[in-house]
Amino acid sequence: MKSIAEIFDNSKELLDSISNFMDKYIGSSLLRKCGITKIVDSVTEKSVYEYADNPISRLIGTTVKESKFLEKCVSAGQLLTDKILAGFTAASPYRMFETGNFFRDYKKDTFYRFDLMPKANWERLQQETAAGVIRDLESQTDKKHKCALIFDDSLYARTGGKGTDLCGKVFDHNDHRIRTGYRMMTGGWTNSEIFLPFSQILLTTRDENLMTGPDIPVDRRTIRGRRRAAAKEKGTDTVCRMVKEAKKAGIPFDFVLFYTWFSNPVQLVELKGMDVDTIAMIKKNSTKYLWTDPETGKQSRLDVKEIYSRSKKRRGKSRYLLSVNVTVTGSEGNAILAKLVYARNRSNRKDWVCFVCTDTSLSEREILETYMLRWQIETYFKLTKSYLKLRTECHSTSYDALTSHMVVVAIRYMILAVERFRNSDSRSLEDLFYGVQREIINEFIDCAIVLMIDTLLGSIREYYNASETQIAELVCLFISKLPENWKNRFQIPKVA
Repeated sequence: MKSIAEIFDNSKELLDSISNFMDKYIGSSLLRKCGITKIVDSVTEKSVYEYADNPISRLIGTTVKESKFLEKCVSAGQLLTDKILAGFTAASPYRMFETGNFFRDYKKDTFYRFDLMPKANWERLQQETAAGVIRDLESQTDKKHKCALIFDDSLYARTGGKGTDLCGKVFDHNDHRIRTGYRMMTGGWTNSEIFLPFSQILLTTRDENLMTGPDIPVDRRTIRGRRRAAAKEKGTDTVCRMVKEAKKAGIPFDFVLFYTWFSNPVQLVELKGMDVDTIAMIKKNSTKYLWTDPETGKQSRLDVKEIYSRSKKRRGKSRYLLSVNVTVTGSEGNAILAKLVYARNRSNRKDWVCFVCTDTSLSEREILETYMLRWQIETYFKLTKSYLKLRTECHSTSYDALTSHMVVVAIRYMILAVERFRNSDSRSLEDLFYGVQREIINEFIDCAIVLMIDTLLGSIREYYNASETQIAELVCLFISKLPENWKNRFQIPKVA
């Protein structure tokens, strides 16, 4: 026995699940495809400077000099793993580097330069990772359940924002006020059991007067240029683009779900033209729908409030109040059939809310039950902001670094969600988060314990000139004196 680490059980269930997730769904091949490569940590000069002598140089007829500099590199997989683990620690990465308690021994600058890779396609990394997880989960489950894509945006606030790339004043739907930051448009996939974010982007304003941060021109042929151009797209155009990307990636889904601010007729018709059915809540505004009076057969263009007032409602405690078929017209005159379902407002029983579905074959109950899945994305926003350090960890002013951080946070969420799904865990995602945090703390404690015991045994071996048999007997005696829960973590060494 050369080291106490050989007989000490240092396994961590949740930390091991992070390593398994990285190996199974990401790996070095996917990182290379996304342009995420190793980073040079330090360069040292060799003490001996020689000429290279090999068959190739002799064939060329010249003597090629070896480089007298030696580069120490950190792999992309190692850096990404450390980025993920940093979200579960109590201290910030900066403070851990300053106190010398970081996971590995590379420089602080290397850790932060990882977010600024000019050729890194972070959006593709998130999409490919989510698609791999989805295909794996779908291959292990039955085909009877329904899958859906969910789209919504949430405020990504930035204090001040004058020095942050593309930062602007955007509208926050929660408190109906103008805030400084971005709209974090998120597309997620669900099968009613698990939610996985497959695509995200930080949208900014298109109005130069509302832009508070610098808008530096970048070549649109590059990934950074295309990313900045996409940041200025309309939210509805971004949703359609994400749906196309999901279909191209082979992500299975039956419906697209979103809230009122994306449910305009143009959006519904455009998605239907892509052979995609939509279920959404619609606003009580002046948007007109072609409605046919069931008694007279007369067609009229009415808004949802007028349709509700002219139609006969269901009595009693029905799950819905009214269901009618209407015709929705797009900007170019394209028309599709849709079903409007009116239901009671849970917060005000005297009020009602209206849902639209472009698949008229669905029953009213199926429409309402399917739309309930949309609330899973609200849980994602809450967890990432309150627990996974979406708003507090990254203070960079680079738009690329913010995008990288957003994707890393999404991968953290995927790891927790998959762990809960696979183990049929009754714990919430918040409980799993605290479980990972405890295991990281225990990892530091275990390393310190092993180091101290190893140092003590080495000192005894050196001072008393003890044999390996005597050291093994001492370790056996030490283990026998430990409490039962600690004793189980050691393997009793064999004494010759």
